[in-house]
Amino acid sequence: MWNAVEMAGEWLLLDACWGAGTVDLQKAIFLPSYDDFFFLTAPEEFIETHWPDDPSWQLLERPVSFKDFQQKIFKTSEFFRLSLTVTTPEAFYLTTEDGEVKVSLSYQYPMEFSYKIYKLSNDSRIFVEKTFGILTNQESCMTLRVFPPMDGQYELMVFARPTGTTAPYKWVCSYHIDCPQPKSSLALPENPFHFWGLHQTGKDLGVTSCNPGEDLIVSETSPLNIIFKTSRALMATFQLAHQEMAEPFSKKCLVSQIEETQLRCKVLLPFHGYYRLSLFVKKLEGEHFQNVSNMLINCRNPVNHNELFPLNLSTHCGPGTNTRQHGLTSPSHTSPVISTRTGKCRITFCTLWDLEVFTVLENGRETKSLCPLDRYCLLTQVEQKICLTVHLPEAGQYKLSIFTKPQRAQEFSHACDYVIRCHSNQGLPPFPNVYGAWRRGCLLLQPQAGLLPAESWENFRVKIPGACKVLVIGPVKTELQLTKSTVWEGKVFTGTAGSLIKLAVKFSSNSAEMDIVMSFKTQKTRLDTSSG
Repeated sequence: MWNAVEMAGEWLLLDACWGAGTVDLQKAIFLPSYDDFFFLTAPEEFIETHWPDDPSWQLLERPVSFKDFQQKIFKTSEFFRLSLTVTTPEAFYLTTEDGEVKVSLSYQYPMEFSYKIYKLSNDSRIFVEKTFGILTNQESCMTLRVFPPMDGQYELMVFARPTGTTAPYKWVCSYHIDCPQPKSSLALPENPFHFWGLHQTGKDLGVTSCNPGEDLIVSETSPLNIIFKTSRALMATFQLAHQEMAEPFSKKCLVSQIEETQLRCKVLLPFHGYYRLSLFVKKLEGEHFQNVSNMLINCRNPVNHNELFPLNLSTHCGPGTNTRQHGLTSPSHTSPVISTRTGKCRITFCTLWDLEVFTVLENGRETKSLCPLDRYCLLTQVEQKICLTVHLPEAGQYKLSIFTKPQRAQEFSHACDYVIRCHSNQGLPPFPNVYGAWRRGCLLLQPQAGLLPAESWENFRVKIPGACKVLVIGPVKTELQLTKSTVWEGKVFTGTAGSLIKLAVKFSSNSAEMDIVMSFKTQKTRLDTSSG
């Protein structure tokens, strides 16, 4: 029951009961909650929830029939207070098509939405997990797709609140869903953030768009490359979720690259079905990451688990804002993933100031290599350029971590990681063992292999700035000669297998001591010693 009142010759509508509060039926108590929306409500809004037996009391020029009234979506006062509008469908009773229904609301001001799904059984309501809904919130429009888990009757409640507020979500409208047959084999990943796609607050945080622009991505191939454009430099991290995938395993599926104007993510999908890829960002000087996007990905052709990325990759893969902040620029390889079919690659950077650089090479498993993996990366620094030459011992996935330190700094800082995918089982030899006296400007021309064939003569050619004498000390001591091109060179006899050969340098004519800068070992088998 409700009332009509006449004021100054005009009839107006009100509902003192609905405006006063609600009743807890289980406890049989009244809960006061004043709502002035139902006091002198506009007839066009009052008819959404109240239908009188006498159509004239609708106070409308064109009265609404009872049949049309029954089809109206149930809207609360908050629906009108937030200036929401139903886009599609304009019906309360919905029937699934191919196991799903879709509802859409539009709004004038930035809004956030949530929802609840209940299975109706006799007089009871059973809560259904949010994994059976997909909510996407684009500019001025919210779309919610619901996939009931089994046949039967359901209630869908939609909640909203203004963007940026910490107030709780308010119930705005409800639907009744009839599901004759559920959608088969649909297993959506858990989404604790309750929305899909790029959130409207993303632009305020600096994320302007995403490529691809769809909220649902169907992947036929892998890896999947996703790019978020940004209006300023940001810190970012990604999260990948799938019902069959544990979090530690998921970290082998992502490579993230943070650049000045974009955030890149390469994604490998090892299982069939649906994934959630979430993006979290913060300002460079910010303290807390915020979720701004949740992409739904459907994988139809998963990759082999042996092809996944190495473990423990940092959020800074490939060149980007972090490498520049740590003094590295003009990279030869702009992608964080490098593929080689020969087992060889060479990565170069220019330096913005005087830097010390070191690298760590890993592959996360036992290898058949003769030496530690760090021996398979040779670092050369000449003037303002560094060169990282990598020769890999076997096929597989490798992580190359680069660290830098300004001359006066106390500690090294992480600059970036590269993923190197080696498709060759050629078994390249390691580089020589390098010592601290191997300084900036030193250049190893020959031989570049740290394992030399026994009982053979090998050409040695090195550039060592500031050296006044260079010796090769092994079974035979050999003094290298300085050529007009400032290269120290000579032929060296390697001796028997297992011999240790050292490259020694005297940097001062007044000193009797020589510094060991590099060492080699000999073995019976002749190896490929080309530089690649």
